[in-house]
Amino acid sequence: MRKLTAMVVASTLALSSASFAFAAETTPATGAPAQTQGAMEHHKGPRHYNPFAGLNLTEQQRTQMKALWKESGPRHDRGDMKKQMDTLHGLVASDTFDQAKVKAEIDKISQEQSARMLERATMENKMYNLLTPAQKKQFNENYQKRAEKMAEHHREHKADADKPAA
Repeated sequence: MRKLTAMVVASTLALSSASFAFAAETTPATGAPAQTQGAMEHHKGPRHYNPFAGLNLTEQQRTQMKALWKESGPRHDRGDMKKQMDTLHGLVASDTFDQAKVKAEIDKISQEQSARMLERATMENKMYNLLTPAQKKQFNENYQKRAEKMAEHHREHKADADKPAA
């Protein structure tokens, strides 16, 4: 079940970060209020990550990136993803467990997620190759900082989860 949860979270992140890749404004908003949502309370601030933020893109680069975004095809329907999660939930929450049906649904979700991730990676590679060498260096440094921040976040979250309940 952890793999499924990780898959759903990765899918959501993949879709949400792609939605910001073409943004005309490349600087993050300041003074944005922290967002909390039920059980996801430990996630504060914007939940989207724009890998191209802060790179001081030229107008031409922004225009080219927007064109790549549009060329990448229609956006995936989040309603379809919700239906898949509802179907999976129905299979898990049934009185009897049909492993074959659950596996088939997980395989279907995985294949669709894989296709979405490949589309996104292809688009981001094309965008990356529009960058100057200095921008590419900054892009990679930003990625490394983000990876370190996420690793720290996961360590803190695991430490919180491992604490005994009071």
